[in-house]
Amino acid sequence: MVFRFLQSIFTATAGPAGKYGDATINAAIERVVDGTDPRLRVVRHYRRKLWDAVERSVEYVVTLVDALPPAIDASHRAFTATPQLRASFVSPDHLRDVLSFSKHMRNYLRDNPGPLPAELYAVLGMERGERTVLGVELHGDLIRRDVPQTTVNFSNQRLAFPTDSERETRQELMKRAFDSLIELALANLVAIRTRRRHLEQLHGQLLEKKASVMASARLGLESLLAPTTPTLADCAAIQRQLWDLEEELVQIRGDTATIEQLLARVADTLNAPEQHLRMERVSLTLDHMNVIAPPDSPRVANTLTFDEALLGNDRRLTVLLVRFPSSELLPQPDFFQEAQRLLTPRIC
Repeated sequence: MVFRFLQSIFTATAGPAGKYGDATINAAIERVVDGTDPRLRVVRHYRRKLWDAVERSVEYVVTLVDALPPAIDASHRAFTATPQLRASFVSPDHLRDVLSFSKHMRNYLRDNPGPLPAELYAVLGMERGERTVLGVELHGDLIRRDVPQTTVNFSNQRLAFPTDSERETRQELMKRAFDSLIELALANLVAIRTRRRHLEQLHGQLLEKKASVMASARLGLESLLAPTTPTLADCAAIQRQLWDLEEELVQIRGDTATIEQLLARVADTLNAPEQHLRMERVSLTLDHMNVIAPPDSPRVANTLTFDEALLGNDRRLTVLLVRFPSSELLPQPDFFQEAQRLLTPRIC
């Protein structure tokens, strides 16, 4: 039920001032709680405390995905005329393999056994890398060798969210973007709990150390049986140790998060979605070998624009919305028949 309500968030048109209906935001809040820590429901007025942050994240991912350019033609015929595809794939056959044999496409074909629509839409995701190589460059009539050049390569190409309309593919991308924010909120909670376990363990160690220090100082009745008494210098050193331990213990008590504080951390994550998920437009001027051409280069080059999703602090994913004829999909391999063929003994 929550999943269906979440779908409605990204299919419905926003109301006045960009606000969504109460039912859809409530459903999104429940998805956040289910995806992080269901115990958050014990917090008084948890929905009200999460409302603004969840609504802001919903509006953010909608704006983010709406800003992506229209789907490009990824048909076999259009490959040569589409610089982004030529730069991203080795050949049109490579592109067709990715479109045909991705996990998402297999799932789509399994769930839609009837005749396919004439055209399908999907998202292509890939990773972009750069490396410096030594190449050859022509300067006037002179050929210069061992010139440092930067090449761009795309890897781990994969297809996701195939549907029969661009609108549905965008909606699926919105849902996944929203879920990625929930995953980040959960990762923050896990980090807090890991720290809490560490602090609780440290708390026990400090208490044991404090008991040991007090025992060595002979502050109790045992001092009556001790053959000697500690000096003033010893007492001062022991007192400093006790003060240091007390400061650490107070810090640990302050750092131990309550369930209300955990809910506040979730709200903080969702209230600043731009800190965790961004879309950046990247322009690259590349020649036919995917070498970056400087502005004054005589080489023939195209300036290409890509949209890259930035996930957290260290992950980048190049994103392309594409459309292609379903008739160009290659037949899915029959793994059962292939296994039978390999297991059947040959008779010589």
